[in-house]
Amino acid sequence: MFFKKSLILVVFVSFLASCSRQYDKVFKSNDVENKLKMADEMYAKKKYDKAIPLYEQLLTVLKGQKSVDEIYYKYANSHYLNKSYELAAYYFRSFYNTYPASEHAEQAAFDEAMCYLYQSPRYSLEQTSTQRAIDAFGEFVTRYPQSTRMPQANEKIDELRGKLLKKAYESAYLYYKIGQYRAAAVAFENFLKEFPEYENPEKVNYLIVKSLKKFAEGSYKEKQDERIKDEIAAYEKFKSKYPNSTYLAELDKMQQSIEKLKNKK
Repeated sequence: MFFKKSLILVVFVSFLASCSRQYDKVFKSNDVENKLKMADEMYAKKKYDKAIPLYEQLLTVLKGQKSVDEIYYKYANSHYLNKSYELAAYYFRSFYNTYPASEHAEQAAFDEAMCYLYQSPRYSLEQTSTQRAIDAFGEFVTRYPQSTRMPQANEKIDELRGKLLKKAYESAYLYYKIGQYRAAAVAFENFLKEFPEYENPEKVNYLIVKSLKKFAEGSYKEKQDERIKDEIAAYEKFKSKYPNSTYLAELDKMQQSIEKLKNKK
């Protein structure tokens, strides 16, 4: 039994060595046809780390001699399937701009956006990749308005914007929690402009009034008049916009202290 297992192992290792030698031989050769055949075999077997160097050689050798759009697409897609998303995004964009009529152009444009989506971190971290993904999906929607992938692209945009929305809200609320009330009011105002789809703008406007009230109360006397006016304006705007708000009882009570502060001036 031990001898049989050892024999199988030896045969297997010999086979792997033979395959490796064959790959190295093709890689070092100038035979374009064999190189393309080997690259496509590696691609089909999902050995993308071996397909990529061969496709790279072919793209260099065949540049200017013949159409290489199929090779270029597989090269870009190999990076994507190998999870090298930054490189894949670059090559996908280059591909669909160079070969806009290719049957793979639409897929390449969509997968470029997916590359950025896969790099998008959790909401609390820096969101450059998230914004790049939104922009790329937006470009896809504009470029291929009749695509069957349109619902998926729009769904991804909504998903990614939800992440940006959560980060923006939490950042604004953090200013409020640490007592940076003017910064909080500005951040909440910008939040409403940037995310008009937010489901509870009433709460954000309530927090703006509270932030401005606390900011006015903590200001130097020579600055208080102007800041009290800002708070009163925000309060009146809130009352006009949400006359039946459950927050009004609290805000009305708060306003009494602001009026007392104003009357002391």
